[in-house]
Amino acid sequence: MPVPFCHICERNELEKRQYGDASLNRGDYCPICHRPACRYHMGRVRWRWKESGHLESAMICIECKNAYEHRHWDTHNRDWID
Repeated sequence: MPVPFCHICERNELEKRQYGDASLNRGDYCPICHRPACRYHMGRVRWRWKESGHLESAMICIECKNAYEHRHWDTHNRDWID
């Protein structure tokens, strides 16, 4: 899903020029902080559903991933995998 800008690239002009607008076409909004991020600033997190045991994953922005913000996302239904 295309995003209008990347909240991480906006703070670093070098990265903004390096990745360019092409990375925005494959970017998405982070489901944790709801800010747009380019594909280079997204990381995958995985979890197991407590009820069914099935594995799933999602892409979130690198800032949320590095701060472990995803660990607070629906902890009632998900067991997070490191």
